[in-house]
Amino acid sequence: MTNPSHRRWPVSGRSARAALFTAVGAAGVVVLTACGGGGSGSGSDRSSAGDSDVASIASPGKAVGTPTRTTDPDAGRPVIRLDSSTEETDRMWDSWYACLRAKGGPLKGPPTTSAEKAGAKACASKQPITPPELDPAKNPDYSDDLRVMVKCLNAHGIRATMAPGGSDYSFDQSQPNPPHFNEIETACQVKAFQKK
Repeated sequence: MTNPSHRRWPVSGRSARAALFTAVGAAGVVVLTACGGGGSGSGSDRSSAGDSDVASIASPGKAVGTPTRTTDPDAGRPVIRLDSSTEETDRMWDSWYACLRAKGGPLKGPPTTSAEKAGAKACASKQPITPPELDPAKNPDYSDDLRVMVKCLNAHGIRATMAPGGSDYSFDQSQPNPPHFNEIETACQVKAFQKK
């Protein structure tokens, strides 16, 4: 979207929803593994040598409660919600850009040099995850949702039009923004893109 207050950079990675499902699934496996015992089933399919109905630790492995490393590249990254205010969103992006500046990462576009790649990797955990609903590749209803948003903006006195192809929208630059523009834009975004 062509709102100048929202900065964009091509974001790769999975959505916040995928990260959540991965975290919940991993937690479930850890719980089941920690609570599991040797064999299961009826007494007839267990050996008679010391089996009981009490779960036991089969082998001395990692201590219970030891944190495990996740392989999810999105774990811990800040997530922008549909209803995040412009200030919240800008704070997240500013934090990532500050890290890129400090670590030598690219400030425009993807990294090209080895130093930029190292800086980008060092700051990957600070790169905000945009809502999947606002990604045309992840939202099959994106154009329809965007049309609803433009209609909502127009109803609130903001002259917005769809771009050709239905992938973006723009504002009438000759008209000043009404008071509370950012709040109106966020409310229309939530109304249009939030799945019922």
